[in-house]
Amino acid sequence: MALRQPPARPRHRYPAVVRLAVGDMVVYASHGAGQVAARERRVVLGKRQEVIVLALAGGLSVELPMERARELLRPLASEADMSRVQKTLGADHAVSGDPWLKRRRDSQAKLTGGDPIELAEIIRDSAHREWTLPAKGTKSQLSPGERELFVKARQLLSNEIALARGVEPAEANAWIDEQLTRTG
Repeated sequence: MALRQPPARPRHRYPAVVRLAVGDMVVYASHGAGQVAARERRVVLGKRQEVIVLALAGGLSVELPMERARELLRPLASEADMSRVQKTLGADHAVSGDPWLKRRRDSQAKLTGGDPIELAEIIRDSAHREWTLPAKGTKSQLSPGERELFVKARQLLSNEIALARGVEPAEANAWIDEQLTRTG
């Protein structure tokens, strides 16, 4: 029996006609939000092409050929996206009984995609697992690998929220906490 894959969410990628300009804010899936720092012409793999340089959170710098950049980057989350993130974080969601390895694989796939709604799902599900199960007398159910994905998803989402809303990452983290503690 083949496993059914959930329907793919539409990707927020740039159309080929959009020019990514120096100063534009973008998101590079599993690396996070950042700014286009430069556009340069370089020889890459023996071929002269345009390259963009991204300045990401934590001082990370990434270079991408322009033809790949349009596939790998997306715009920062819009206010409509933030509204969906808010609803996702605050939703009352049942704790999954799936084995930890399946939960980890699902979370890894969502993290790699970099969609803010899916990052919010990782954060919500992990937080609910941490808070709900110990209250029922069960020890924490996040494996070290799941915890790592939870922390990474939270970091990526809070950095994107901070850039999209023009606030500090600490304020974005506080907003995430606020959404998690309200009931949907």
